[in-house]
Amino acid sequence: MKIMGVIAEYNPFHNGHLYHLKQIKKEYQPDILIVVLSTYFTMRGNLSIIPLEKKVEAALTEADIIIALPVSLALNSADLFSFYAINELLKLKVNMLNCGSEHGNLALLENTYVEYQEKEKLINHKLKTGISYKKALDLNLEPNDLLAFTYLKTIKENNYDINFSLTKRLFSNHKETKPLNSSFTSSSAIRKNLNLLNEYTPSIIHNSTILDENKLFNYLKFIALNNETRTNLNFVTEGLENLILKNTVISSNLDELIKISTNKRYTSSRIKRGIINLLFNIKKPNYKTYNMVRVLGFNKKGKDYLNSLKQNVNIITNNKKGLHEILDTELKISKILDFIYETNNLNVENKPFISNKELPSN
Repeated sequence: MKIMGVIAEYNPFHNGHLYHLKQIKKEYQPDILIVVLSTYFTMRGNLSIIPLEKKVEAALTEADIIIALPVSLALNSADLFSFYAINELLKLKVNMLNCGSEHGNLALLENTYVEYQEKEKLINHKLKTGISYKKALDLNLEPNDLLAFTYLKTIKENNYDINFSLTKRLFSNHKETKPLNSSFTSSSAIRKNLNLLNEYTPSIIHNSTILDENKLFNYLKFIALNNETRTNLNFVTEGLENLILKNTVISSNLDELIKISTNKRYTSSRIKRGIINLLFNIKKPNYKTYNMVRVLGFNKKGKDYLNSLKQNVNIITNNKKGLHEILDTELKISKILDFIYETNNLNVENKPFISNKELPSN
């Protein structure tokens, strides 16, 4: 069987993402199309502006199964994000992986990997100094191509039996500040101008609640003023924790906090990840014991495929406390966000979105 995987964040899900999934089905005709989706926060530490249940519902118009990349796994460096995401797909026997790309040129990435191998020691040394992944690599790749390169590197370094392919983006790029096409624009352009949402996203997204991450700032300020100590946080050193808490007290909003905290040692992405880890008290994940897959949604074909795996794969369709610390963290974050934004994240957190309204037997 051809089991195709896609790694996504969908912040927000837009027409380009829909095109990507349609093109995969048209060009590769997979038997099953599975999306592993970061849930509430992106790899770089941004809050997803659309509730999780809406992202899942939109993606299921083309995909067969949506599985979770929990926050404690998604909120990481590009290398770890790639490793965790691909391994979640491998649990469901994925043997193909497709990524959206600025250039759509796989040979370029293959050559880049050879270049990377030649200067790997220097790159690792640079990363230890705290500079960004992109600057350390110094490979002149666009962000989407850089992620695609990271997926390719993960596959090669771990000898995964996965056929990797690219789909070229159409009409837009991540640097857009305003749309250049009547049908497609980038996620970043939409986030900068939310008036574009209805024009450049599928109708499922149009009436979604918009989650403003600045609402989180007061809760972080409470922690800072309360002088609460957090220990064993994921990717948060004592120095980074002290910097964030100190600057939280003197900042008036989240953007200001990130700006004054970013320096040569800590990139803005590192600061944002640190803020979220501090805010939700996210511990270092024990991934070696995470032998399960959290299913967020599926259609009839996806249901049948999941049922064919359930004897050998620990498939979680009903998340409840005590299954694993990684999923306990998901529940906690879901409840807090539901409280702050008055959303229905718990619907998809406890029971997946099912396009045919049937749940696979446990």
